Amino acid sequence: MVKKDKAFIVITILEIFALLFAAFGIWIAYTNTNIETSYYEVESGLIPDEFDGFKIAHISDLHNRDWKGKLEDLVAAEKPDIIVVTGDIVDSSDRYYDNSLSFIKNAVKIAPVYFISGNHEAYITDYVFMKNAIKEYGATVLEDESVFIEKGEEKINLIGLKDPDFAENVEFYSYNYLLKTAINSMTQKDIFNIVLSHRPEYFEGYSETDANLVLCGHAHGGQVRLPSGEGLIAPGQGFFPKYTEGMHSKDNTSMVISRGLGDSVIPIRINNMPELVIVTLKSL
Repeated sequence: MVKKDKAFIVITILEIFALLFAAFGIWIAYTNTNIETSYYEVESGLIPDEFDGFKIAHISDLHNRDWKGKLEDLVAAEKPDIIVVTGDIVDSSDRYYDNSLSFIKNAVKIAPVYFISGNHEAYITDYVFMKNAIKEYGATVLEDESVFIEKGEEKINLIGLKDPDFAENVEFYSYNYLLKTAINSMTQKDIFNIVLSHRPEYFEGYSETDANLVLCGHAHGGQVRLPSGEGLIAPGQGFFPKYTEGMHSKDNTSMVISRGLGDSVIPIRINNMPELVIVTLKSL
């Protein structure tokens, strides 16, 4: 009788583990094939009344993933005023960019699109071809450039930074200096300045400029998000990175990081759904 009881206990434990493993697999599949929309509000006295409620859809790290129209539908439902793409729309391991360019082609029908490069754009050999295709579809490519976005008689300033991997032999600290110099050369006094940059690890540098809002990606949410909310690893930051998602603020600068919408070297996210970010500006 005791042997039967032990056998029953062993079988029950195995069944429990099998159920838990199946549930974990279903959860992983669901969280890797669906998109979470995250909302942020940014308030500033520099935001004109005409821009109160101005909505920005933030796309990052698509890595040529085909969402089969789901992403475009989510963006369209938000009715953004502009769409910004903060790099790594392609993946350097994939020589075809059809999904990436298809998204741009559809996105420009929803709202004006502003694109900056990421490290994967720097890695591909035919970036110029891809960039020209993005322009032909009607999106604006910003490479260490700024443009005014106007509503009525008011305007805000949008700055786009080219990824540092386009430059050779640039160390972290030297790029941090170059970054600050570039941003300060394009910011405008008494105007709300938005910076598009692929890299969140340079937040300290951003906060030392006149940038009011920085939109970034690159960290993929830390790839694996621990129950504590920490990301496990991110490029440029290593293990337990500081900047992987959400809003971070220092002095007069806020940075919003997207967890991204695709994958690259590691094909599975854990506790880390792909993310569409919506940022709404609020005047004070």
